[in-house]
Amino acid sequence: MKKTYSIIAGLIAGLLSVLFLDQLFKGLLANLFLNEEVKIYFTGLRLTVYFPTSEIHSFFLYAVLIISPFILSILMVEATLIWHNKIPNNYLRMSIIIFQLINIGYLIFTAVISLFSILLHTTFQTDWSMLLNHGSLSYDQKLLFMFLILFIFLGYINILTKRIRKSIPIIGKK
Repeated sequence: MKKTYSIIAGLIAGLLSVLFLDQLFKGLLANLFLNEEVKIYFTGLRLTVYFPTSEIHSFFLYAVLIISPFILSILMVEATLIWHNKIPNNYLRMSIIIFQLINIGYLIFTAVISLFSILLHTTFQTDWSMLLNHGSLSYDQKLLFMFLILFIFLGYINILTKRIRKSIPIIGKK
């Protein structure tokens, strides 16, 4: 029974962080740095932050705002990885691992969807495509930028999963 509760707790915490906390963090940063109205609304089950882009603010500021949910997910995974190594309780460790896997899956899914939306010129607007359209980059520059971002994220995720595997006693011994 304890395993079931720890799995459910990890799922709930991971889904709350992916569906709500990352967008709230993005909205908070947008509200702090922009002089424009920031709107937060639900699209399905997920919170979405909308802020108008203008030429007044720099490309770098918008890049920081777009990357902020990724940075928050990375910080939460790193914090739970540090916390995970200090906890002797196996059930709480299981919850933390599930939380980490949900956040890593979010990072991978969002990066790949953003790359494909730019690659295929879809009408599906992601934060990344809006950022690159604001930057008035050519199609080749957009692809290079997205492949670079994807390469960095996947490289980080590869290193992170190796660290997580080492912290799991059963898998780490192999």
